[in-house]
Amino acid sequence: MLAYRVLFFLLLSIPSPYLMAQSLIWVEGEDAISNNMEPHVWYNSIKEKELSAGTWLSHYGSGETPVAKYIVDVKKADEYEFWLRANPLGAISYRLNSSNWQSVSFTDDEQRVNIASDGNPDLRFVSWVKSNNLNLLTGMNTLEFRFDSKDNQHGGLDSFVLSREPFIPNGNRKPGHKTGFADPGTWAFEPDRDTFSIDALLDLSFLNDKPAGRYGRVIRSDDGASFLDGAGNPIRFWAVNTTLQYGNTLERLEEHARWLAKRGVNMVRHHGNLTPEKGLSLSAVNQPDIDAAWRLVAAMKKYGIYVTLSPYWASNVKNDPAWGLNDSEDSSLTGLIFFDKKLQNAYKNWLRELMIRPNPYTGIPLSKDPSVAIFQIQNEDSLLFWTESQISGEKRIELGRHFAVWLKEKYGSLERASAAWGWWTGVRGDDFDQGIVMPQPIYEFTQKQRKAKANRIGDQLQFYTELMHSFNLEISRFLKDEIGYSGLINSGNWRTADQEKLLDAERYSYTANDIIGVNRYYGTRDHENPEEKSKAGYLISQGDIVGGQSVLKRPQLFPLALRQIQGYPMIISESAWVAPLRYQSEGPFLVAAYSALTGIDAFYWFTTSDVGYGSPMGKWQLSTPAQIGMFPAAALMFRQGYIQKGKPVLVEYRELDNLWARKPPLLAEEAGFDPNRETQSQQFSKATTQSDKLSPLVYLTGPVEMAFESGTNEISDLTSLIDLESKTVRSNTDELFWDYGNGTSMLNSPRAQGATGDFQAAGIINTDALTVVSTNSYASLLAVSMDGMILTTSNKILLQIGTTARPHGWRTENIGNDKHRITNLGSSPWNIENNNMTITIKNPSLSSAVQLDANGLRLSEISMLKTDSGVEIKVPEDAMYIVLQ
Repeated sequence: MLAYRVLFFLLLSIPSPYLMAQSLIWVEGEDAISNNMEPHVWYNSIKEKELSAGTWLSHYGSGETPVAKYIVDVKKADEYEFWLRANPLGAISYRLNSSNWQSVSFTDDEQRVNIASDGNPDLRFVSWVKSNNLNLLTGMNTLEFRFDSKDNQHGGLDSFVLSREPFIPNGNRKPGHKTGFADPGTWAFEPDRDTFSIDALLDLSFLNDKPAGRYGRVIRSDDGASFLDGAGNPIRFWAVNTTLQYGNTLERLEEHARWLAKRGVNMVRHHGNLTPEKGLSLSAVNQPDIDAAWRLVAAMKKYGIYVTLSPYWASNVKNDPAWGLNDSEDSSLTGLIFFDKKLQNAYKNWLRELMIRPNPYTGIPLSKDPSVAIFQIQNEDSLLFWTESQISGEKRIELGRHFAVWLKEKYGSLERASAAWGWWTGVRGDDFDQGIVMPQPIYEFTQKQRKAKANRIGDQLQFYTELMHSFNLEISRFLKDEIGYSGLINSGNWRTADQEKLLDAERYSYTANDIIGVNRYYGTRDHENPEEKSKAGYLISQGDIVGGQSVLKRPQLFPLALRQIQGYPMIISESAWVAPLRYQSEGPFLVAAYSALTGIDAFYWFTTSDVGYGSPMGKWQLSTPAQIGMFPAAALMFRQGYIQKGKPVLVEYRELDNLWARKPPLLAEEAGFDPNRETQSQQFSKATTQSDKLSPLVYLTGPVEMAFESGTNEISDLTSLIDLESKTVRSNTDELFWDYGNGTSMLNSPRAQGATGDFQAAGIINTDALTVVSTNSYASLLAVSMDGMILTTSNKILLQIGTTARPHGWRTENIGNDKHRITNLGSSPWNIENNNMTITIKNPSLSSAVQLDANGLRLSEISMLKTDSGVEIKVPEDAMYIVLQ
C-alpha cells in the first residue's frame, strides 16, 4: 500500500513542459512553508485520489485564524492568471506580497467534486475557481491564504495555479498528465479538456445551423406530428438538460455549448423555476433564474443549439405564508397553478419579465428569439397524480367551489348533478347551500367504483381534466397574444396515479397546446439506501444496495414504450439510465434507434452540470463516458434519418366518455418511477400476451398511436414480429431486433448497424455489413456512415464502442437476488471495462483505421486485415471511437 501511494505522488509530481517553461506555476496546497492549520479526522476523511497529490491543506476547528504562507519563485515578471482548487463551501482570502487581503468568490466555480469518503453531501467538496489576475515580480513572491468560514473556520486548499497563458483546469491533473489508475480488466478514462482543434476527425457540429433559428421558428409539420426547421426541413432533436447556466459565465457556457454541439446535441432544456425567493412578494421577479435563462439561450444559440424553456416546477417550491397561497409553511405548490387565480396571475407576471425584456446577451427578447423553440408551461405537476391529495384546507374548499360551478354548468344545478349520480350523493365536506362539492382524494380514482360513486368520480375526473386543459389553453393565449411568442408550446410532462385509468385524460389535457410530453427514466428502482430510503433519490452512498438488469431483459420498462397522440409531436423532456446502474451504454443506442422507429421527436437526457465530462459519480449525472460518451454515433444516425420510421402497429380511438369512465386502453404505459416522490409499489405487466390486454412488446414493433375521437381500432397482425417462445421482437421495418431472453438488441439499416447487450450470449453477431465476435458480457457497438453512403460502400465510417464505466476503486459485495452492497465508492478516474472484440466490415474500399481520443483527435493507427469481402480489425482494449476510411 505504501509503494502504491508513493507511485501515486510521483506520477502527479512529474513536471510538464508547461511547468518547465514556467508559463505555468502549479503549487500544491500542502507545500506551504508555514501554516497553523488544525487537521480534523472527519474533515480529512476524503477520497484522496480526487486531490492532485493525494492530500490537501485543510483546517476545521477553533482557535486563531488559520493562515498558510507560500513562496513562489517567478522567473519573469508579468500578469498571471490565478486559479485555485479549493473547498467552494468555505470562505478563503489571499494576499500577495503583504498587500491587503482579498476574498475569493466561488460564484463561478467549476468541476465541483464531492470528495467525502462516505459520499455524504456535507462540507467536503473541492472545485476550481479563477480569481483576479495577479501581477507577480521577478524573484521570490509571497502568497498567503486565510480560511474565514464561520463554521469552525473550515477550509481546504488542494492546489493553486499561476499562469501567463490561459489555463484550462482539468480535475485533479496537471496539464498533460495522466494517472493511469485502472482496476484489473479496465482502462483509465482521462480525457484532456477539449480545445476544439480543427484536426478532430469526429466533430458533429456541422449538423447544426448556426446560429440556432437562422432560418426562423421551428414549426410543426402539415400533419402536426413532427418538427420542421425554419427552412421547412424535417428536424429531430438530440437534447440534454443542463444546469450549467446557474452561477457560470457566458464564456464557460459557450464552451459547454460548443462541446455539446460537437457531440451531436441540437437542443437543451432550461429546467428553471421563476418563483421568487422567500421573503419577497409572490409577484416579485426571480432575476437570477431569468439571467440564467438569458445566458443559456445566448450561448447555445451561437453554436446552433435550440432551447426549451421550462420555467416552473411546483413540487420543488416551498410555500411562503406571505404569498397567501397555502395554509401551511413549507408545503409545496403542487396542483395550485391549475385553479388558483393569484398564483396564475403571478406566473403570468414572471413570464412577462422573462420573455418581453431584451436579453442583454443577444439584444432581443426571448419572445422574439427563434432559437427558443419550445416553451414548457410546467414540469411534473397534475391534478391526476398522488400529489393531488396535498391540496388541503382552504385550497381544497376553493377547489370544491370550482367543482360546484362546473357541475352547475353541466347539469343546471347541484341537485340535478346529485340526482344524475344516483342514490349516493354526499361526502364529508359537501355544502351544496354554500356552493361546495368536495373533491374526492385521488386514491378513489385508482379504485374500482360502482353506480353513484363511479358517476361522481367520473364527473370529477372530467372536471380535473378540463380544468387543466383550460389552464393550458389560457397560457397559450397569453403567450401568443400578450407576450408575442410565436414558438411551440408544451403543456407538461407528467404521469398519473393510475396509468391505465387516468393517463389518457392527462394526455388529453395536453392537447390544448402543440406538443405532448413525458418524463420517464430507467433504473431508478434499482438503487436503495437501507438506512435512509429518501437519500437514494439524490445521492449514492457507501452501504447502498444496487441491483437491476439491463433494460434489454426488461423491455416492459423501456422509457420509449409510449402511446403517442395522433397529430402531435412527442417529446421525452427528462430521461436517463440512472446511476449507479451499470448498464448505461445501451441507452443512447436504444434511444436513437427506437425513437426513429416510433417517431419520438426529441429525447432530453438528464442532466449535466459539467462543461464536458464529469468526475464519478453522481446520482443524476449524464456527463459519463457510458452515456454522453455514446452520443456521437447515436446522434448522427438519429438526426440524419438513417433508421426508418415504422407504420403504426396500433391505432386506438378513444371517445372522451371512455376517459371519464376510467376505462383502460388496449395497451397501457408503465409508469416511470420517481424515487423522490413515489413510494407506491408498482406491479409490472409481464412481457407476454394476455387474454384481455396487448403485450407491452408491441411498443418494440412500431409506433403505437391513439386519437381522441370515435373510430375503429387498427391493430396489425404481429404474429411474425413477436415470438414469445424465443423471447424476441422484430420491428415492422425489419431493421431492429430485440432478444429479451439473452438481453441483446441489433440494428441493421443500410447506413447504421450494430448491437448492444450481452455479446458473449449472442455469439457471433451478423448484420448486412458487420460480423462481430466478442467475449464482452456487456457492450454497445455502432457502425455509422459519416458520408451518407451505405456502409458497404461508404468511404468514412465511425465505429463507436462502449462497455461499463465505474469509478476507480469501486467495490461491491454480492448479497443475493441480483443485488450488491456498495463497499467502496471509488474515485477518479472513470474506469471503463476493456473491449474484447473483433469486427469484420464488408467494405473492400476501406484502407485505414484510426483510433480517436474522447475529443475526436487521432491517437494511433490500427492494423487492418484484408478479407475477401472487406477488412477485419481487432478493436483495441481502450477504444471508444474508431474512424475507418
